[in-house]
Amino acid sequence: MNKLLVSAIAGAAGLTLLLGGAGTFALWNSSTSIAGGTITAGALTVVDNAAAGVWKSGATEIILSTYKIVPGDVLTYTKKVDITATGDNMVATLAVASASITATSATNAPDGKLAGYITKSAQVSISGVGISGAGPTYTITPTGTGVISRAAVVTVILTFPKSSSAGAENDAMLGSVNLGALAVTLTQTT
Repeated sequence: MNKLLVSAIAGAAGLTLLLGGAGTFALWNSSTSIAGGTITAGALTVVDNAAAGVWKSGATEIILSTYKIVPGDVLTYTKKVDITATGDNMVATLAVASASITATSATNAPDGKLAGYITKSAQVSISGVGISGAGPTYTITPTGTGVISRAAVVTVILTFPKSSSAGAENDAMLGSVNLGALAVTLTQTT
């Protein structure tokens, strides 16, 4: 090999080692604080309001404990809740907590069948100042202070559906469902 080529290769290798080494060539640098400020996380809560809820079959108010549901019945439960939402751009999804619709007896097959039919059909909506949307996703718009804290109305719709097959719901005859722990969830989506 040519001595000049070997010298050039050795020189380039040496220069590379010096540049990649322990900072042989120092570059100027500087830093400053830019005072970004403080950010605080928001919150979302929904709690039961002390006011009693109302059960209806159609437009007629009913007493749930004495009502005998049949296929085709649609029951609505209207209840006030208190929502506190702190934050901007709050969008949440409302749902019936399916685990809160339980068969009165775990060993009685008709109880389980009726609980299954009602759980599958459960729908929920919410209305109130600062709450918009067609459901199940709602936008919760805070006031100018970034907080919404007020009563809202939740409506739960439970249907014992009719089947197209005659007698298909017979497996739920005399079934019983416990709605004493009926619950809704409000979950932020964005």
